[in-house]
Amino acid sequence: MPNNPTIKGDNTVLFGSAGFYSGSGILVSGNKKLSGDKLEVKDQTGYVVATIYFNDKNEFSFEMIVKTAAPTLDRGDEITLASLVALVDDVEEMWKQDDVRRLRVTATRYLGMTLGS
Repeated sequence: MPNNPTIKGDNTVLFGSAGFYSGSGILVSGNKKLSGDKLEVKDQTGYVVATIYFNDKNEFSFEMIVKTAAPTLDRGDEITLASLVALVDDVEEMWKQDDVRRLRVTATRYLGMTLGS
């Protein structure tokens, strides 16, 4: 039975990678980035007087240890990450003699697009 971490002090600190992805592997690391497009509006002297942010998207990447068979992930597949549905962009499978098989996945959630239907 695995031991749960004991946090001393500020108990609002989040520990580990559980809950980010559940599938046929163990999440080793991951990150999420909010990005999008930006338009800068300039006045007649060239100074920026307004900015317009649009086309927001969450970009995810994570690495996981493969359990049993490697999951079949193709570009454009829907995958659930941190309870959000995203589209797979890239999948890289890695292995070496003295380690376990791993997958490195990048995916994008376009906030203007409805997924998971």
